[in-house]
Amino acid sequence: MNKGRDESLQVRHFYRDAKIALELRPVSGRIGFSKPLPIEPCRGDSLLVEVWGRNEIQQIERMSRDRRRSFIRDKIRHLPCLILSDGLSFPKDVVKNAEDWRVALFVSDLSKKKTKSQLKKLFSNSPSPRYMLSGGLLHMFGRGVLIMGDSGVGKSESALELISRGHLFVSDDIVQVQEGQDGKLIGTAADISRDFMEIRGLGIINIRRIFGEGAICKQTKIDIVIMLKKWKEGKEYDRLGLKFPESQKILDVDVPKITIPVAPGRSIATLIEVACKVFMLKQKGYHAAKEITEKLGRALTVR
Repeated sequence: MNKGRDESLQVRHFYRDAKIALELRPVSGRIGFSKPLPIEPCRGDSLLVEVWGRNEIQQIERMSRDRRRSFIRDKIRHLPCLILSDGLSFPKDVVKNAEDWRVALFVSDLSKKKTKSQLKKLFSNSPSPRYMLSGGLLHMFGRGVLIMGDSGVGKSESALELISRGHLFVSDDIVQVQEGQDGKLIGTAADISRDFMEIRGLGIINIRRIFGEGAICKQTKIDIVIMLKKWKEGKEYDRLGLKFPESQKILDVDVPKITIPVAPGRSIATLIEVACKVFMLKQKGYHAAKEITEKLGRALTVR
């Protein structure tokens, strides 16, 4: 999971989104624009972008030459980018070090206090970290259904059949997941693969072009995971569903999970639809396995 994790945006994205609000001007062109800029909720004055003002510049100018050189190097090299407030100019040795370490420098005409205040507002609206998961995502019966499982088990083919039955397509093969403000997981397609699906024998197909705009859902909450596993002869499976559902941990969130063993001749699409319906009934308090065991218990008691 950590391998597919996308925990940051790039400095160029930050500049694009913040340049008007912060009145930013780049100092050294696009140097450092490809550096990652971590995003996580701000706590107190802990900002993800360093802001300097008059005090910092005056402090640097009062230092001895050697002290100044080491101070600037140590301060600059670990930063994703640096903003200087009040329309001031960076000292030449700061600019030189920033270029050497590929750190983006910006100047803002806002005061330091206003710049930091605007930064907090921007970062409080930033999305949470995103993860890339292998699987397909559909919107079915008003629920977000993440379909995962073994390679070659038929995930995409089943999703295609479900789309033909009127369910909505979000993503195939790669799902981009992040945590919403309410703690629920939100899934969407990666930009490069949005609307596309790969089907063995057909290659890459465009779902929007084939089924129309009405077949596409841009994003959905992830309410349930359907795990497709290849049927293994001799393996014990839960026949009654008393352990239904299990859970799948994604971004430290436990998502209900149903594992479906896939064997030749089974209609996977139908099983996924029924699994969703069963899950929805369980949310309403109905559990078929418990009902039948209770009936069996009452029958044995009567005897």
